[in-house]
Amino acid sequence: MNSMQEGTQMVKLRGSSKCLTRCYYLDEHKSCIRWRPSRKHEKAKITIDSIHEVCEGKKSEIFQRFADGNFDPNCCFSIYYGAHVESLDLVTTSGEEARTWITGLKYLMAGISDEDSLAKRQRTRDQYPFSCFQRLEITGNHLELPSLCSITGGPQQK
Repeated sequence: MNSMQEGTQMVKLRGSSKCLTRCYYLDEHKSCIRWRPSRKHEKAKITIDSIHEVCEGKKSEIFQRFADGNFDPNCCFSIYYGAHVESLDLVTTSGEEARTWITGLKYLMAGISDEDSLAKRQRTRDQYPFSCFQRLEITGNHLELPSLCSITGGPQQK
């Protein structure tokens, strides 16, 4: 999230086949995406609360209009926000920058705002399958069906 707060140069695609280069950043409270330069500084923001969805790739209507745009899909993402569900369609210089923003925004939308929580959730997610398999009954070199069903939520055998 630190890199998001420092800011990232991105290209904003507009419906009129126009591209604008702006520096997008997460505000100090981690509650808004802002950009500069902007003539309307107070309006140059999207609140995290207003974001409906963040989609990676070139899936939006605006990206489809840029048929001649040779943008790497790994560097592209769209933010759908607001009461009228507008899209902010952005292109970064690298796939890694795009993933940072996509992941960071999804975590913020889920209410996770600090990196410790982010790391803890990642560890929990990584350790969960391992802990499930530790609980399984293994006979010989195969799994017992009732044991497997108990962790997958599948039908229980009597």
